[in-house]
Amino acid sequence: WLHLFCRPSSFSSTQLREALPSVLEPAAMSKGWASPVNVAVALAVGGGLLRGAWKTWASEAAVQQAETGEDIALFTHADKQLHCLDRELRHPCVKELRSYIDARDIPETKALALDCIKDVLAASTDYWELKNMTHLLLDLDTVDHVFDADGRDNEFVITGIEFAKKLMEHPECLDDFDEKGELECRCVPLFAKVSTLKYKNAGMIEEAKELYNRVRNLAWNGKVRQYAAGEAVPWDDFMHTPQIWVRGLRSQKVWPRETWGDLPICKQLEDNFETIREETAKSLHSDADSYGDAYRFLYSKGEWNNIMLYHKRQFTDECEAIFPKTCALLKKWLPSKPGLPWTSDQNEQVMVIKMKEGTDVETHSGPSNNILNIHIGISGLEGAKLIIANETYTWEEGKVIAWDGSYDHRVHCLECKQDRVIMMVRYMHPDMAPEHYKGSERTHFEDIPKEMQ
Repeated sequence: WLHLFCRPSSFSSTQLREALPSVLEPAAMSKGWASPVNVAVALAVGGGLLRGAWKTWASEAAVQQAETGEDIALFTHADKQLHCLDRELRHPCVKELRSYIDARDIPETKALALDCIKDVLAASTDYWELKNMTHLLLDLDTVDHVFDADGRDNEFVITGIEFAKKLMEHPECLDDFDEKGELECRCVPLFAKVSTLKYKNAGMIEEAKELYNRVRNLAWNGKVRQYAAGEAVPWDDFMHTPQIWVRGLRSQKVWPRETWGDLPICKQLEDNFETIREETAKSLHSDADSYGDAYRFLYSKGEWNNIMLYHKRQFTDECEAIFPKTCALLKKWLPSKPGLPWTSDQNEQVMVIKMKEGTDVETHSGPSNNILNIHIGISGLEGAKLIIANETYTWEEGKVIAWDGSYDHRVHCLECKQDRVIMMVRYMHPDMAPEHYKGSERTHFEDIPKEMQ
């Protein structure tokens, strides 16, 4: 889900005066009301204007911290602590939180840090402050586990969820129902999904259900759009909560073999398994360094690596050089629906994934219900488990499992005898058609052609 979090979090009124002078009245600017927060409120009306200026504001926090010595961010790009390239986290309580992180075993530092963030939670009505504290305490932007390192149910994580709940009630968050189309990532379903998953991984199932029901029954009466209760966030199951919901698609956790007529990729993978296995085995022996860390934020112990073959409609250099025969086949099969816009950069991807024995990946889910995960088992499969919506599945060598990645799922290799290796193809839902884009100008990933709007 990371690509949905990587957005800048704060910016100066000076930069905005220069970048977007037409948005704000000069008289208002001269009266000093244009703080970063007030400007952000004004820009909410401007919508797309904000997108073009993200990069301009990307490293402001780091620059200010270097120039003034003011400690305004716990983690920085300079120290390679953040995975979002265009986002810095400015937030309060830096001193108290840093003291806690440096001395976790001292009760006093923990108490001071918790007191500080809870005071901010009680007092703050600032959209960006609420959003930044949510990202910070729920470890959404940091490379390593920080606040959930001592357990998924500790006070910092739970306070982070409370920040998310307050954020979801903020007018600027709710305004996404008017300002963004249904195929874009909206604030409420995004942070509701994140928070319910955090509750689930903390073992707080009743709290997760309560939040799910509250969001599921939300109504919206805006200036642009109106939704009856249950229509604003139309999730269909407690374990099926993607942040982007495409209406009118079949929902099923696992796609059985009798449905594979709609998923030609399944038979194509099985028919060409020997080629895939041969080139994968060679890559593991000769090109192991080409495998990089995969989804580090989803597990604490173990090792989960991948090598990307197809991403953002591009076949990678690794695909061409390391998997030439497989790559030639993939080029015949993908994209599966040429001409249809993607809702996410994950709409179609191919990767080989290696998981080390002892790795346990927490419950998570994909960004949209129009993305299916097609797995084919390659090697080291004994003892490996895939749990989809609380049902357990296993891989077989040369056999495909086709399933919907927008359902809650987790993976573990706790009983593996060796590294588990599979190929995963993310594949556009077969029901997707031009009519699903009617009434929308863009998806989260890209603009929609005029003729489809």
